[in-house]
Amino acid sequence: MATSRKISKERLALKMSLAGTVLLASLGIGYGLYVGSSAILLDGMFSFLSMGMTGLSLYTAYLVSRPDDRQFQFGYAHIEPLINVVNGLLILVTCLFAFISGVQTIVNGGHDIVLEHALVYAVLSTVCCFTIYAVEIRIAHKEASELVRVDSQEWLVDGILSAAILVGFLLVMLFDHLGYSRWNAYVDPILVSTLAIAASVLPIKVLKRNLREVLLVAPQDTTQQRVDRVIERLSRQFHFDGYTHHFAKSGRQYDLEVNILVKNDAYWTTKRQDYIRQLLWEELSDDLGDTWLSVTFTGQERWL
Repeated sequence: MATSRKISKERLALKMSLAGTVLLASLGIGYGLYVGSSAILLDGMFSFLSMGMTGLSLYTAYLVSRPDDRQFQFGYAHIEPLINVVNGLLILVTCLFAFISGVQTIVNGGHDIVLEHALVYAVLSTVCCFTIYAVEIRIAHKEASELVRVDSQEWLVDGILSAAILVGFLLVMLFDHLGYSRWNAYVDPILVSTLAIAASVLPIKVLKRNLREVLLVAPQDTTQQRVDRVIERLSRQFHFDGYTHHFAKSGRQYDLEVNILVKNDAYWTTKRQDYIRQLLWEELSDDLGDTWLSVTFTGQERWL
């Protein structure tokens, strides 16, 4: 029941995000072309990319809730970090192109914008982005959803972009008032370049975290330490002749394989082996949640 409720809230958050990206992408690209602002156009293009990735994340949320089948016999959990990596790469590439575009515009002497219309967009976009971010980050923390967390980071980046664009346009008004209007043509490209650098920090963090899961790197955290302690304690308590274990995280699923060396066949009956499996599950289920657990017993060290 709890898993079903989590999936329901996750999908609701992503549907809300998708509706928001459709609205802001249309406004951003339309306003950007109309007022001649590269910063607004970047904001709109960012929303457009987010629209595609949110749709993909929503589909992924449906996939990872499905049980394993004949094609994906280990389930669909591994798709989640893969989608997050693609998502992070697209955001990073967008930031790179935006930075290059901003620098080129500065070198070419900048350009003027239609200020009044640009301010309307900047206010609407800033309020919308931070509102959706606040809702999504709350759901992500409550439901422990990496999909919603990554999507909320996109809204945070987009909100920072919009807020900075708003500040930049207010600076244009200030320059006009102080008699420095000749510098107004450079405000928009400087904003684009600066924001592109600042916004690239978040996708880099997303890539770092999710690439580890795609590459099946063992999680170096308290969960890993908890698994190590539990297996070591059981080894001492039940006198294993040896053991190895392999641990990885893929999306919302942990994969734990434990290989136990036992040499006394009479002592290690099938019932006792199942008892060890049950103990492992009971000890770790709260920490690992949805886990692919495999526990094998062998009398030969080469199978460890």
